[in-house]
Amino acid sequence: MEQYFVDQRIENSQLILDDKEQYRHIITVLRHKVGDELYFVDNTRKLFQAKLVDIQPEKAIFEVVESKLSMTELPVDVTIACSLSKKDKIEWITQKATELGAVKIVFFRSRYSIMNWKNNVVDKKVSRLQEIAKNAAQQSKRRVIPEVSYLSDLDQLNNVSNDLKLVAYEESAKEGETSILAQQLQKVGVNSIIGVFGPEGGFSNEEFQSLVDHGYQSIGLGPRILRAETAPLYLLSVISYNYELRMNEE
Repeated sequence: MEQYFVDQRIENSQLILDDKEQYRHIITVLRHKVGDELYFVDNTRKLFQAKLVDIQPEKAIFEVVESKLSMTELPVDVTIACSLSKKDKIEWITQKATELGAVKIVFFRSRYSIMNWKNNVVDKKVSRLQEIAKNAAQQSKRRVIPEVSYLSDLDQLNNVSNDLKLVAYEESAKEGETSILAQQLQKVGVNSIIGVFGPEGGFSNEEFQSLVDHGYQSIGLGPRILRAETAPLYLLSVISYNYELRMNEE
């Protein structure tokens, strides 16, 4: 069944959907009829199964019951921070990182970024990416819509408070480093992780050293050199295996 996010708390057995855009999409575009069932996630991250019971000119009324389906979020909060790249790659990263469980997606400008955003277009571009994240979260049955943001300066990542701070560095892969990431993910008490990824041209030496000086651990992502849009998805997949699939086997 389809799933949608509503910006309200569902506190009883009835949901009145009067958001114009959602009403248009569900009733006018998809032509749902009385008796159809959907899922809604409220602003407390609770999932509800809903049955459409009445359609009025500007609102739809649903009977709802809290769902007992399992939580779909990663056991750890993961932030993916990527240097700016071409529009299609940024949109791809946003969509796929959402599907793989990221709770925050950050884009930033670095020395070798092939794209730069002027100040007057930042809000529009972030809004577009936020909509992509919302749609991907609904499609993948997430309980959380990732927050998408933009930083004009890489140094703004220096003082984040994540428990585990990782920076992907292609020189580590070239040197055959394959175990540091696995070692870092075995640490006890990790509730939040940030992974930082440079552009196709990599970080400058000064940028990389600044991140390391502020607590980031340099990691390789296997023996192959990955494209800028592939690397964050690799990390999210490894985190999913480590905290979801592997743990469920034990």
